[in-house]
Amino acid sequence: MPLLGVHLTVLAGPTVPIPLPPDVTARVRSVTVTESDGARSAFTITLDAGRSGPTAVFDTPLLTTSPLRGGARVVVLLTMGAVPQVLLDGIVTETELTPGSASQHAELRVTGHDVSLLLDRHEVSTEHVGLDDYLQVQAIALPYLAQGIVAQAIPPPVFDPPLPIERTPTQQATDYGHLQALAAYHGYVCYISPGPVPGLSTLYWGPPVRVGLPQKALSVDLGPDTNVTGSPTFREDVLGPELVEGQVQDSRLGTVVPVRTVGSLRPPLAALPAWAVHQTDLRTRQFRDTGLPATTALARAQSMTDRSVNCVTAQGSLDGGAYGSVLRPRGLVGLRGAGWSNDGLWYVQQVVHHVRPGSYTADFTLAREGYGATVPIVRV
Repeated sequence: MPLLGVHLTVLAGPTVPIPLPPDVTARVRSVTVTESDGARSAFTITLDAGRSGPTAVFDTPLLTTSPLRGGARVVVLLTMGAVPQVLLDGIVTETELTPGSASQHAELRVTGHDVSLLLDRHEVSTEHVGLDDYLQVQAIALPYLAQGIVAQAIPPPVFDPPLPIERTPTQQATDYGHLQALAAYHGYVCYISPGPVPGLSTLYWGPPVRVGLPQKALSVDLGPDTNVTGSPTFREDVLGPELVEGQVQDSRLGTVVPVRTVGSLRPPLAALPAWAVHQTDLRTRQFRDTGLPATTALARAQSMTDRSVNCVTAQGSLDGGAYGSVLRPRGLVGLRGAGWSNDGLWYVQQVVHHVRPGSYTADFTLAREGYGATVPIVRV
């Protein structure tokens, strides 16, 4: 399915995804994939469900010959030039058939979520004796290696081993729900990143990726170099950033220790962070956790502040053909042409990919902690 130099490939199967049959591929009308660092990735595949062929009198062919069925594993590949990228590795959770009429074409919509769904099916009640949060992630992820899910976990900055004579970590949730809760304690994110090859995905558990080589720049109002359609919108929520204050009685020393944060410790992306500019107007939250060592309490308070600082967001749409690449979330991207206040590096929170015959676009949401570029140039 060639799309302005972009090629879409859909694989599906009960256990091992394989390319769709040619007659099913020809019926694909559109594919939408939503990737985010804060929620499970989702996809929708829309197909022409019109009846044709010798068996059409009995049933819609897609319902009898297509592997895109409930529970099937689906892989979506997007190739620009010679390098294919795995856009999604997921599971079909719902199918919806519209038979059609004289004024409406028959249509089959197949929707689903990424393979984190495999970790979110069964609630369990168990104990993780002697395992800190990082080791719990490794232990929970290990059984899913057989299903092509590889763990990439970053140790938290504070090491707090649970001594069995003091406490025993417990799990009263699905594996995915427990991993999300552990990530929140440290200001981390937890998500499934598809690829780098079909059938393989990475379970990332760690801090938001705000360092490293940024993706190709988004260009606004730069004549022939423009790749952002229309005008993006920039929004600041001054009520977003929060400081934390309170106290905790150290569980080992028995002394009362003050707990307070003064700003974010994440690598800065903005020259004028809102938490510094509006210091006197920031909201504060009380630290209410108890029974923790002082170092752990301070780390949790800092994670609460770090999670709240991305109060400036940018939203817009990308022309995939002009951009010449696939914008991915959960990393950095450069922005230029919007003025010093909005140019520079941004963290990509979400990308919604839209692939249709003759068209490839992407809606993006970027975030950072304030205004002002911190770099003189961006990668183009």
